[in-house]
Amino acid sequence: MEYRHLMAFGNSSYIISVPKAWVEKNRLKKGDILVVEEKPNELILTSKDASERRRINDVTISPEGKTIEEFKTEVTSLYVNNYDVITVVNVKEPVAIKEIFRNLVGMEVVEETASKIVAKDLLDIKEVSLKNLVRRIDIIIRSMLSDSVELDVNNAESVIGRDKEVNRLSLLGFRTARAATDNPRLLKMFETSYWEVMLAKEVITYLERFGDQVKRIIRAVRDEPIDKKWKVRLVNILRGIRENYAAVMKIYYENDKGAAFKAETKTRSFLKECDAFLSANPNITVARLTGFFQHMIGSMKGVLRTVMEQEERA
Repeated sequence: MEYRHLMAFGNSSYIISVPKAWVEKNRLKKGDILVVEEKPNELILTSKDASERRRINDVTISPEGKTIEEFKTEVTSLYVNNYDVITVVNVKEPVAIKEIFRNLVGMEVVEETASKIVAKDLLDIKEVSLKNLVRRIDIIIRSMLSDSVELDVNNAESVIGRDKEVNRLSLLGFRTARAATDNPRLLKMFETSYWEVMLAKEVITYLERFGDQVKRIIRAVRDEPIDKKWKVRLVNILRGIRENYAAVMKIYYENDKGAAFKAETKTRSFLKECDAFLSANPNITVARLTGFFQHMIGSMKGVLRTVMEQEERA
């Protein structure tokens, strides 16, 4: 945050200076026209032809000295921070590196040599809707829950595969949120506010975490067969969580603050049920599964809190 002095200019106007870094970032020069949007307690300045002046962010990186997971984290961070062109040099594992880009929506490999891979973002961020992304992620999670609720290991691979799609869409959501908050014009185009974008990003984060737990539950049951008597109780808890998840998302879509407060209390009751089950069956496998349930419950509570905060800021 920077501060500027308000100075008098003639008898009827006032002027302020604008940060040089902002001028350079938007490729402005002396004489360019700025759009001034007046709000009750603020003025928003944007360049008149901001879309034409958009700077292409490009970066060159190398996987040398990094594990493939470390390199994946680096690439993902650049993607979320809206880099348009990512050039990878000193390539030794082209298949693994191309797989990283395949998991990033919009990023396509446009050039490849024996030692270099260039990926470019071909998706127009202005065509991405955070609201639609939330709904798409929600639909996938509901299908994952439906195929996991009976703890049927035959569905494990399919559920795990859908979690990867949830991750891809979530990263696109984070990238879109970053782009919108960096550009007031995008906020106006999306007919939203900075605060609403931040809340949508939070919801996507909670849903992504929720999906991770569904994946971990079905994978744990596949890899560690559980006692039949435990399975009955676990299935009952998971059924309750599925029903509650549907109710929570309905509250979110309807933006119902009153219902959110009531649902938060009900959601919290699942934690007690998990604790009671673990106390009666102090086993490592049970502890792992109830831990996954508790993380799912925490994510649902997080979605409800965004509803409460949205109403308070409306």
